[in-house]
Amino acid sequence: MELLKAGLWNAPLDLSLFSPNTDWERIQQLAKEQTVMGIITDGLSGVPREKQGARPVMMRFYARTMALEDENRKMNAFAPQLMMQLERKGVHSLLLKGAGVAQCYPQPTHRVVGDIDLLVIDEQEYDKARKLMLMIAKEVEGEDVERKHSAFHYKGFTIEVHGDFRFYINRPCRTKTPAWKRNRLSEEGCRVKEGVLAGAMLPPVQFDVIFIFAHMLGHYMGAGGVGLRQVSDWMMFLNRHFEEIDLQELEDDLNFLGIRRYWEVFGAMAVGYLGFPKEKMPLYDDKNTKKGRMVLENIFKTGNFGALQKQDQLKGDANPVLKKIVTFVGQVPVYARNLRVFPKDTLWCFRQFVASALRGYQSKPLPE
Repeated sequence: MELLKAGLWNAPLDLSLFSPNTDWERIQQLAKEQTVMGIITDGLSGVPREKQGARPVMMRFYARTMALEDENRKMNAFAPQLMMQLERKGVHSLLLKGAGVAQCYPQPTHRVVGDIDLLVIDEQEYDKARKLMLMIAKEVEGEDVERKHSAFHYKGFTIEVHGDFRFYINRPCRTKTPAWKRNRLSEEGCRVKEGVLAGAMLPPVQFDVIFIFAHMLGHYMGAGGVGLRQVSDWMMFLNRHFEEIDLQELEDDLNFLGIRRYWEVFGAMAVGYLGFPKEKMPLYDDKNTKKGRMVLENIFKTGNFGALQKQDQLKGDANPVLKKIVTFVGQVPVYARNLRVFPKDTLWCFRQFVASALRGYQSKPLPE
């Protein structure tokens, strides 16, 4: 955690914690699992060479970070151009998460590169965006019509086009998200005028501060799980845009969507263990620190998008029914851990997970 805090906040390191005998390969493995390799590498700059490990191990940190820089430069050049090309064809989109949030980091090119997520609010424009992308790109999988979600592979990137979104956190959030979305997206987005993303459109700050947090929660409470990268995205955005956020509207939105309790617990975790400045954390109360630590432990046990759970899943040409069973059983511990912190909502999410698994099972014929 020392290296993560140093990378995020330029915080001084407790050098007594480091020596050549430190398990640097384990640190590297954790950084990979939590998708924070670039941030950890930034933190390493404060560790004297005599306290670092073997040179081949340490060089892997820097090699991966250099690769991240290259990947980020390519994405930063591509994403705005794609958005402007779609706009010239009559499709207006907003850049969600990803490259936009990366600009909130001390070293934006050291954030791991993910997909390019575009939100197209107008239904007709979403249909048009899908047709345009089909003309130039390979569709990753069939469209999810209910969610209005399509994914395409083009020029080395996965581009996800969203016409809608829902958060599977609890029933109030599930049902009230459309009303909240209409309200918050009634404001104009922000056109980036200069820098690496010049030309791109970003969502309104008041929308993004909730969306980034709720998106993270959806993965945490669902079968996927989150890594420290998603938590860092939320912290970096909140820290960068704190002065622009209407705190009363933020609180009202959290109450409306039924996710205030999550903010309080995650906020206590961020302040207590991840170095977030206490004066910038809305609704902070150190009484939630214990539960915040439990959430942090859950994040380490699950890994980014459930990476640790997926290690035990069957791969390749294994029996598809058996694969589903093994996957289902493997996700149960995730819900069991969440149950200790958010019991009521975890039970709701688990019922949704079971129902989804059954629908998927029933929609496909059994192998002969």
